[in-house]
Amino acid sequence: MTRRPLAALVVLITVVWSHMVALAADRPNIVHIIADDLGWRDVGFNGCTDIETPNLDALARGGAVLDAFYAQPMCTPTRAAILTGRYPFRYGLQTAVIPSVSAYGLDTSEWLLPQALKEAGYATAIIGKWHLGHADRKWWPRQRGFDYQYGPMIGELDYFTHEEHGVLDWYRDNEPVREAGYTTILLGDDAVKYIDRQRAGHPFYLYLAFNAPHTPYQAPEEFIARYAAIADPTRRTYAAMVSCLDEQVGRVVAALEKKGLRDNTLILFQSDNGGTRNPMFAGVMADMSKVVIPCDNAPFREGKGTLYEGGTRVCAFANWPGHIE
Repeated sequence: MTRRPLAALVVLITVVWSHMVALAADRPNIVHIIADDLGWRDVGFNGCTDIETPNLDALARGGAVLDAFYAQPMCTPTRAAILTGRYPFRYGLQTAVIPSVSAYGLDTSEWLLPQALKEAGYATAIIGKWHLGHADRKWWPRQRGFDYQYGPMIGELDYFTHEEHGVLDWYRDNEPVREAGYTTILLGDDAVKYIDRQRAGHPFYLYLAFNAPHTPYQAPEEFIARYAAIADPTRRTYAAMVSCLDEQVGRVVAALEKKGLRDNTLILFQSDNGGTRNPMFAGVMADMSKVVIPCDNAPFREGKGTLYEGGTRVCAFANWPGHIE
């Protein structure tokens, strides 16, 4: 496991692009996995001892841990920066998140990463959270370069009903979908199905954006039962959420291996911002008055919503067999 102080995703994309130019016939697949509000220390490869993340840890050991990797301190600005390659204050999104009642989105004049990759011959998919504009379809991912879309447009939703305050936020290719299931597992299921449909020699970009472990803190009972030793009930549920996310990452890797695509696939993993430490930034669906906030950003100060290291320095790694030490 190599630790490299890379400060921006753009550095990695530049490296990948140089490989693509040199080896145009061997373009790598790209699977970019985003966790939501994951604490710096809440993964094994950063020293966590009470939450098990074996699949993430294995990828980290086989690649480069990016231990000085910086994001924006909140969800929408980070996602805007990832997909545009530009500082979000240049186009009006250096703000908090886009609330459900708002009628604005990522400016349609911005040229996004999936649009650029489509020009390079990639199939493109977003499976998971968008949160870059929902009030008008012109801001939706299918209109912004993604061939396929599945998941929530906003992203702070009940993990079982897929609703925010009674309003459904779950879509496939622009159409609302009502289905049973825990969101993290449904996203993992769909990512596996997407990979199963791919063919060698036809590169794809999969933006896999989990809404876990964002509030509300909810998890299937079988995952919560694994953490009976954790005394605090919120930390116990949060640990279950992280474990469930880790399990889905393992399923994605297994799907790549089964299709013979693993060696030519770059996997990037990061959190969108630091873990929540202040109830003010816990979202609109959670009553935090009687809750001990479960995220751990140690050794860094504060968390989501702040410019301290705990809010902007996020857990991350890159793994590409034979290309990243």
